[in-house]
Amino acid sequence: MNKRIVFVAALTIVSFLIRVYKLDVPDRQIGDEVYYVPDARSILGQNEQGLPIDPRSGHPPLGKMLIALGMLAFGDNPFGWRIMSVIAGTAAIPIFYLVVSRLFQDRKEFNYATPLATFLFSFETLTFYFSRVARIDIFMLVFLLAGIYFLLDNRFKRKIMAAPLFATSFLAKESALVVIVPLLLYAGLKTVEKAKKKEHGRLLRYDWRTVLALFAATGVSVALLWYMLEWVILVPRYSNLVERILAMFSRLSISNPSAVGRSEIWQWFFNYPATRALAIVPGYQINPATVVTGPLVTPGLRYSYVIQVSWTVIVFMVPTMMYMLWLARKDTLGRFTSLYWFGGLMGWVVVNMVFRGLIYLFYILTLLPPVIIAISYFLGKRLHEESSGKSVKWTALTGLYLLLHILYFVALYPVPIP
Repeated sequence: MNKRIVFVAALTIVSFLIRVYKLDVPDRQIGDEVYYVPDARSILGQNEQGLPIDPRSGHPPLGKMLIALGMLAFGDNPFGWRIMSVIAGTAAIPIFYLVVSRLFQDRKEFNYATPLATFLFSFETLTFYFSRVARIDIFMLVFLLAGIYFLLDNRFKRKIMAAPLFATSFLAKESALVVIVPLLLYAGLKTVEKAKKKEHGRLLRYDWRTVLALFAATGVSVALLWYMLEWVILVPRYSNLVERILAMFSRLSISNPSAVGRSEIWQWFFNYPATRALAIVPGYQINPATVVTGPLVTPGLRYSYVIQVSWTVIVFMVPTMMYMLWLARKDTLGRFTSLYWFGGLMGWVVVNMVFRGLIYLFYILTLLPPVIIAISYFLGKRLHEESSGKSVKWTALTGLYLLLHILYFVALYPVPIP
């Protein structure tokens, strides 16, 4: 069996186990679970009307319906609230591997970059957090990655399959739209051989028909799936889809500068501000405001979620993305990662400028995959070059980097291990 497949399978199993371990801790709702769990209960008909109703219009219904599915299967308890997030977060790992494999297909860095990227993604702390709590962001991410996999296929019949998956990502959480738009625009970039025999190389062309078809298919998929979810499966609160969408986007005008955890976009580059959800064992004198690690490092914590990106990823975000932007002049990988990341970042800037709504550090979640891919490309390229010689400098540096990445993950692991 292919060694990479064995590696990814083992990584997926380990990732599931560390996500599901003590999933019922804490035994109360934390963070935005206080919104999503009651919404899921209402979707299950636990309301005054006794009908399956999505009580809030701030987000599309799919993410909350998936939380409700876990509660239906495993009960209205902490495990039931969170199990679907565990499943989605675990599924995201092999899907991300498939995306990276497609990006690095036929490239010399393939054997190094694909396992590196998958490992980094599996133990990235912000992604891990959303894989253990009853929140909707991880559903958005897993469907987004699945859509990207099909978007990268050169065959139009496969590429168009990205549309319903992007629609599903949007219906899990509407902020997926910020990165879906630049990704669909990327789909129009085509490289073609130069016509004249004396000229070597390739030319870059733009295929508007493919882009327009993808936008149309995604829009139609959103409308059909949303109608099915909210007007067929659930009991709707709005008379039509247009009214429902307007109600959802009206929340973008909310402005609350004093909200806990609120962030300006420039602060994302400094991984600030981190938010926390924790509980202290009685008898321990710990100041909650100073907690920056989990129970494995800080004794006396019943649990501790420090909600921020892995420093081993974010510290390299700007240099690697600038490197990929430079590479984009002549490389498809550079063009993909650059348009994905810079396009998504500019999307958030526009949203923040127009609406001045609530922006949080965790909104960076969907911008992390291209950063991880860029880091893995850089290291994979050096490891490949080094493999034909006697030097082990980059092998040692990469090993040290991965060790720091896993140590940071362990330091932030949210629950104690007996």
